Amino acid sequence: MRKLRKLTTKSLYIELWLTIGFALLTGLVIYLLLQQVNVAIFSSKWSSKEYAANRLEKSVEDFKEYIAKNDIAGNDPLSIQAWGTQNPYVYFYIEKDGKTTYNFLVDYTDPDSDYNISDEELEESYEYNPYAKEYTIDFADGQYIMHVFEDFQYDLYNKIHIINLFIAAIIIITIITILVRKKIHYIKEVTSGINILEGGDLNYNIPVKGYDEIANVATSLNSMRIAVIQQMENEKKALQANNSLVTALSHDLRTPLTTQMGYLEILKEHHYNSPEEMDKYLSTALDTCHQIKEMSDRLFEYFLAFDPNPKRADDALEEFNGMEFFMQIISELTPPLMEQGFRFDVKEPSESFTIKVNADDILRIFNNVFTNIDKYADESSPVEISFVKDETRAIVTFTNTIRTEPRKNESAKIGLISISSLMKRQGGSSFTRTSNNKFTLELKFPIQS
Repeated sequence: MRKLRKLTTKSLYIELWLTIGFALLTGLVIYLLLQQVNVAIFSSKWSSKEYAANRLEKSVEDFKEYIAKNDIAGNDPLSIQAWGTQNPYVYFYIEKDGKTTYNFLVDYTDPDSDYNISDEELEESYEYNPYAKEYTIDFADGQYIMHVFEDFQYDLYNKIHIINLFIAAIIIITIITILVRKKIHYIKEVTSGINILEGGDLNYNIPVKGYDEIANVATSLNSMRIAVIQQMENEKKALQANNSLVTALSHDLRTPLTTQMGYLEILKEHHYNSPEEMDKYLSTALDTCHQIKEMSDRLFEYFLAFDPNPKRADDALEEFNGMEFFMQIISELTPPLMEQGFRFDVKEPSESFTIKVNADDILRIFNNVFTNIDKYADESSPVEISFVKDETRAIVTFTNTIRTEPRKNESAKIGLISISSLMKRQGGSSFTRTSNNKFTLELKFPIQS
């Protein structure tokens, strides 16, 4: 039942058409039931004997008053027809001494109308209604006989029929209005929720009612609200981490910088006793330089990783032969690792490709990659480097076995985030996965046609 309701309320169009169909069907059923009541009333003895008879007596009395008030003669058919026109359900003819002076079948206002109605026609019209009666009417020129019958049952039927149509129409309009009113109220509720969110109360949850487009809008707004809250929390955490990192690095930089300045002062004043002692001071100062460089690189990577607009401008990108460019960088970065026992298995693509990148960014990406290999890869298994080219992209894949314990600790732990950000600056992307103690990094570059 719930699935059927979800299916029928998934679209406002479907819901509206179903409502219109239901309203029309309900209105039709009500109309047919009311018409059954109408037929029963029409066929009842009350309608034929009491209602019709009472109306006939009232009409005859009204006719008599009309004749007396206007002093109408029995041989004045135009005046009599004027009353007959106002009482269309009363059928009668007037006669005196066997001569007909008025017949409802004749239009006396039409000079071309045939006034000569045969006695047979009059008799047939009179016998048409078994409830026809005769009345003696006092006209201005004497008494006449009024032969009259009526069709008040049909008049009653028509009136009830019109009322039934009106009731059915009201029911149809009411059912459709209820749905539209319900949807309008829900739209107002969603609009009110949007105003609350605009006011800054992001904890307000817009109610989701049903499965149609309005409910989808409410669901999307709630998802957007949650995403905004999450983004604000992430920005808050990033700001806190930024402050913490800057504070920590400022403190960490101060120590080696002070040490370096101290040794450089000693070397400047020649406060050493032997060349060996001078070499020792120079070596210590150089080590502190490396520490300062590593810390400054880490700080740079951190700010790069959280750059809100990482895309490089077109004029900052250059075209390169992809394989030549990548192999040159790899050939420069692999020797120090090979001296530590690492092996590299490079698989080149069958055809060349052209990429448009920023050379400095690519160098930083590969530096990060090989730094991670140095820290986390197991040198007993070869590092696999492969290149794949399709119609739109060139993919560089690095796969290595993960060491049980890393060689060094990466305090900032944002190397992969930095790689991802740098790849986005080239219009590319990065992807990582870990499976069966294997770590894989994919760098996807758009190629130039």
